[in-house]
Amino acid sequence: MRALAISAGMAAPTIDNDDLLVSSNITHETNLWGDDDDDLLLFHAVADGVGEEPTGQGECGRFPGKDADTQLVPLEKFRHGYLWVSDFGQQMWCEQKVFYTFTLPTVVEEDVKMMKGTGLHLARELAAHETVPVNITSSEDIWAVKILNLLATIQNFLNGGLLAREIPVFGAPFSEDVFMVGIIDELRFDPESYTIDLSELKTRTTKSNPSKCQQKQHEVQAMLYKKLFDDLVKGVTSKELVARHLKLDLGRPLGESIRQHVDKHGLSAVSLDGLMDHIFGMIQGLTCISQLFVEYVFQDTHETLSHNEIQYCESDLEGQFKHYLQFWRSQRLAEGVEIEEAWKCQKCEFASVCDWRKRKGEEYAMKNMEKNRLGPQF
Repeated sequence: MRALAISAGMAAPTIDNDDLLVSSNITHETNLWGDDDDDLLLFHAVADGVGEEPTGQGECGRFPGKDADTQLVPLEKFRHGYLWVSDFGQQMWCEQKVFYTFTLPTVVEEDVKMMKGTGLHLARELAAHETVPVNITSSEDIWAVKILNLLATIQNFLNGGLLAREIPVFGAPFSEDVFMVGIIDELRFDPESYTIDLSELKTRTTKSNPSKCQQKQHEVQAMLYKKLFDDLVKGVTSKELVARHLKLDLGRPLGESIRQHVDKHGLSAVSLDGLMDHIFGMIQGLTCISQLFVEYVFQDTHETLSHNEIQYCESDLEGQFKHYLQFWRSQRLAEGVEIEEAWKCQKCEFASVCDWRKRKGEEYAMKNMEKNRLGPQF
């Protein structure tokens, strides 16, 4: 079984393994994925001038400019029309910080702790796959590689395989017509019960589980992965939907390097049109994800701290999804943290310029003044 995926700028190590992972040196402008590359892409977004500094307190969480009606909504201005699953986790932490990350000039530096976490993810991935380079000539080629990646997982499970890692998923959940992409860390298949379980890996710099607030972020992320995967299995996601949102030409011939890998899968497709027909038909032979887990691992020793099961609630997830979409559609301003979670501001690089933080501080001070003015209430 050969698994293919794009990993931007990653060298291709040689590993004796039956599985094969294809990598390429795609730049940030053409790489459509990046759940683990948010900081890098945010850096490029700022460097390329996609954002401007807010002009004052009244502009907090709003697009600057003389004519606000002509401004692109955040979905188009910052994310080119599609979102990552990890965007919602960042919004849960602090939506105001998400807005500032895009609109205020900043420099994203490599973080040793972050690199350790990325290294652990990569080590687990390479335990299941070998990487080789592939030449990419178009956006259609990029998506063909990701489709082949997903195809390899499907074929693996249908042939009795038990484990898959770094599985691309995509779709437009809850009929909101907003496209979303992500990469599932791990899927485990039980052929006897015909069930699939999802496990999301999170690394820790301290030998302890994260706060409840952080755990909630991770739970929502895992639930969104399930929703996207299940919609693929149910036939909700179509090739027409993918092409429309990502502006792909389904009939455009694939590059020679990609066609070679398509041939190795025993397929005769020469374009995304035929390739997607095959993958969307085949994935419906699988089953929806049964159980969800989040695994917390200590970076220094790779010790598993906990492996927590998540209770999936689609109605709760849909409500949160629609709330966070309001920001991306410019239906409301960005929201910061409430006073109970002000501890998050202590390590935020935007704390000194945050209008939300300033306003909340003023509100809290006014409430205290009013309470003192009225005196004790009996």
